[in-house]
Amino acid sequence: MDDVTHTLPAFALIGTASHAELDWIAALGHPEEQVRHRTALQQVVGPQQGRLQEDQLWYPYEVIERGAAHYAPGHEREFVLCTLLVILAVQAGQRLDVDLALHFDDLAATYETLPPVLRDTVLDAYQRVQA
Repeated sequence: MDDVTHTLPAFALIGTASHAELDWIAALGHPEEQVRHRTALQQVVGPQQGRLQEDQLWYPYEVIERGAAHYAPGHEREFVLCTLLVILAVQAGQRLDVDLALHFDDLAATYETLPPVLRDTVLDAYQRVQA
């Protein structure tokens, strides 16, 4: 991927993550690790433009992966943000153990329940990386 991945419509949502959304995602880990996850998340969605560094494959990737695997009503944006970050990590070759086709198949019914703009964002992201 090039240096403007985050500005593509499918991934632009990453740069709009709110403090409350990042707090919610960070809380998906162990309570004693929440601050560390939150700090790392802020770096990933801010200056790093959605790209994980090698030392971030646990903090914050642990909570990103959890957020992308389980939808919680009322936290649609957090679910989509995490999904987009997982897609970027796989595309960058950082998460070779994640099969995006299987990930999509497992969650396709959930994606269909999302508000249209978020559903379309996820579908567009999957299409972009499979193209």
